[in-house]
Amino acid sequence: MNADVKSFLCDLKEVNDTNTVSINVPSLGKKASFTHFNVNQQKQLLRAAFEGVEGTIKQSSILNSIVQDNCSTDAELLITDRTAVMVEMRKAVVGDTVTIDEEEYSLDTLGEYDSSKLNLTGEVESSGITATLKVPTLANDTAANTKMVAEISRLTDEKKQTQSVELVLIYEITKYIDKVTLGDNSVNFSELSIYERKAVVTELPLSLNNKIIKFISDTKDVETDNTTFEDGTTLTIDAGFLNAE
Repeated sequence: MNADVKSFLCDLKEVNDTNTVSINVPSLGKKASFTHFNVNQQKQLLRAAFEGVEGTIKQSSILNSIVQDNCSTDAELLITDRTAVMVEMRKAVVGDTVTIDEEEYSLDTLGEYDSSKLNLTGEVESSGITATLKVPTLANDTAANTKMVAEISRLTDEKKQTQSVELVLIYEITKYIDKVTLGDNSVNFSELSIYERKAVVTELPLSLNNKIIKFISDTKDVETDNTTFEDGTTLTIDAGFLNAE
């Protein structure tokens, strides 16, 4: 590469590193600095948007990477931080106006992310089995997503239509389990491979899985409440979210 180009790229990186926005991170309970989006991150989201089921899952991982990589604080952020951070980054970098179904909305009207109703940990029990739960980190979410995409991509198009939802649900449950206890025996999911976590989840009683799903649903409901406008319209953070209006 030409020396002048290398120098110019270094200058660009320096500018990007100094262009930051201070955002309140719910799980940290304080503000952290985030660098602005770059073109490559937007391109990754746009490419994923055309990859079907796998692309939808990849978009989630790309958003995880944007939040984690652009954060100047050395901390394990949670998936419940993602929306709050993305909304504030979008307001600072692109602007506060978004268009949804041909209607314009201001992100400022959403107010600050309210995490007071959010439970980061929990415990559910059924049939003598106890599952200790916690909201996953961005890194754990991405790791499970990677395995999920690999498994779905091996399916035929016909099987994707019938099995994708089941696989997504199973993998989603694995993300939120910290430990499963049966009598004197317990398994810590942090010590298991993602394949082993999935194997445990598929053997859990349906009644226990339903309670875990309820915990997950309650967590996601808090996010929905914080991204819903006064008229009931919900903000979707996807490939088009970074586009200027």
